[in-house]
Amino acid sequence: MPFNRYLNNVIRSEHHRHGISKEIILEYDFADFTGAQAAYTLTDPNGGAVTIPDNAIITACYYEKITAMTSGGSATLALGITGNTDAFLAATAFNNAEYTTEIKVKHNEVPLKTSAAVSVLATIGTADLTAGKFRLYISYINGA
Repeated sequence: MPFNRYLNNVIRSEHHRHGISKEIILEYDFADFTGAQAAYTLTDPNGGAVTIPDNAIITACYYEKITAMTSGGSATLALGITGNTDAFLAATAFNNAEYTTEIKVKHNEVPLKTSAAVSVLATIGTADLTAGKFRLYISYINGA
């Protein structure tokens, strides 16, 4: 197969690094996390670590309910990033329509720009969760 020097330069060009949308999928699964009141760093569906890079412009966050959350009390859940734990949704009751709907847009402070590499957090408060599984689909652009 012949080497295409022009195409190789286009693909590797630093000029194309910015402005291309990237997507990540993150998951909370009660089977993997205890559900106790705490901030949990979400991982990809295979349990791998995921970070959003420094200067990323987060453009969208979608929530997908896989298994309904349950609690023996009045658990709340906030969704955000390191240093801004409610960037996507402030603490809201686990059985609120924000979490019981199959697919929901989370945009509390979106769009937003990161000032350092960050992790995505799910913060459980007020009471423990006893079940539940959901995914977040986050889109971002590498900023300058």
